Amino acid sequence: MDGATRTAGDEMADRPPNILICSCEDTMPLDGSAVGRGCRGAEVLTARQLCRAELEKFRAAAAGGEPLIVGCTQEAPLFSEVAGSADVTYANIRETAGWSKDAHAAGPKMAALLAAAAEPAPEVPFVSLNSEGVILIYGRDEQAIEAGNLLKDHLDVTVMITPPAGVAPPRVTDFPVVKGSIRLAKGYLGAFELTVDGYALPVPSSRGALNFAAARDGAVSRCDLVLDISGGACSRHEISLAASTSRATSPSPTISAPTRARKSSAARAASTSAQPVRSHRPAITL
Repeated sequence: MDGATRTAGDEMADRPPNILICSCEDTMPLDGSAVGRGCRGAEVLTARQLCRAELEKFRAAAAGGEPLIVGCTQEAPLFSEVAGSADVTYANIRETAGWSKDAHAAGPKMAALLAAAAEPAPEVPFVSLNSEGVILIYGRDEQAIEAGNLLKDHLDVTVMITPPAGVAPPRVTDFPVVKGSIRLAKGYLGAFELTVDGYALPVPSSRGALNFAAARDGAVSRCDLVLDISGGACSRHEISLAASTSRATSPSPTISAPTRARKSSAARAASTSAQPVRSHRPAITL
């Protein structure tokens, strides 16, 4: 950028910020010279009680119109209120340097911390995750049913019991209990996909122990959360945290466990004519 096109804002951005450091009531030594050498070109001002008795010193520095770095994070809310729209950055030099056992030799470290505060923070990559509260609880006994009872008022629960699935039938079907073994699991929060073998729905006329209809292999369940309390080896579940939030869709018919409608709008299940769509339970694609 040539001189003709530079603006006052550009020139201000090139200036080193002013620096205010405080001894916090003489509880830590300040080496203003070391800070000045480490932050070349910056004007370094010192104080003893910047947040109280010498607050006007901060007010004057903030009103100067140039970027300001303050070596205190504890009182940042107070300073920000006083500074208004001024460009003020805060650095913790007390707990990280001034109050250390090597405080008398910590001047260069303070300078480094203050200089680092002046650098723009790099952009941090992130992944957007969304959970609608559809959970599959995977277990082998009554413990899975108990977990479902604890979570049913907070999440949309389906319990899957591993064979032989010897559990008592519930008095009231508050959530589906199905049988199956997870062969493969992949996905991430909000988009798990499980391949299930031996998948079977319960028989409503079960007495004594829950009986199940004919089992099928290769069923696919999609849900937001998986709670695995089966005690099986985690290595067989290939759970991967993916950077993408896309969800796989399938034109195949799906069979969803019978359930009453719940307040969530996360309807996931389509069904065959034998199993009407009831709500958003983890869908099982056959």
